[in-house]
Amino acid sequence: MEESTNREKVLKKIRASLLSKTDNPFPRLSFEGSVFPAIEDDILVHFAERAEEAGARFFLIDNELDFMEAIVQLGLQYKWKHILCAEEGLSNLLTECELPHSHNTADIADMEVAISTCECLIARTGSVVFSSSGQTRSVPAFAPFHIVLGKASHICPDIKDAMAWVRHKFPRLPGNLSIVTGTSSTADIDGDVVRGVHGPVKLYIFVIDDRDQTP
Repeated sequence: MEESTNREKVLKKIRASLLSKTDNPFPRLSFEGSVFPAIEDDILVHFAERAEEAGARFFLIDNELDFMEAIVQLGLQYKWKHILCAEEGLSNLLTECELPHSHNTADIADMEVAISTCECLIARTGSVVFSSSGQTRSVPAFAPFHIVLGKASHICPDIKDAMAWVRHKFPRLPGNLSIVTGTSSTADIDGDVVRGVHGPVKLYIFVIDDRDQTP
């Protein structure tokens, strides 16, 4: 009986609180605007700086040919033998450049490097947005090295802008969206930062400067 009485007292207080109205203590607070200050400098430079701070390597290139030449040089440097590219369009480009690779995700266990495109880039955090529309979600997650090709015209200021970009591109959202910021790292053990535990130990981001070509 005592428990029921206490319960009724609590419910009575809750009802009274719900019925009573108080003035908004923050009438000027807006939930529509951004909580971050506007990016004043060049958005491409801002993205490059944030990406490098997060542990990625940033490269500005002029076209896809520069991208292929850079991949060949990296392949020679690291002596890659197992390259995986699951995207048909990018895989065809690699084939045209006579770069040996696999597009079969069944070869993921032997993969040394994954090459992929992205949906867009986020300047505020130096992040890359991927979707499962053109690739499996496991390829960029398990590759020791991950090489990403993006475009300067696809750089968004913030995450909300990136999500608006994705919604505009896909009337029906892909089954998976991933936002990657820098290389994989953890400091769970004794606070020591260890890279490559849950994903790529190196992330290379190549961005084609197409701003003069985009209306």
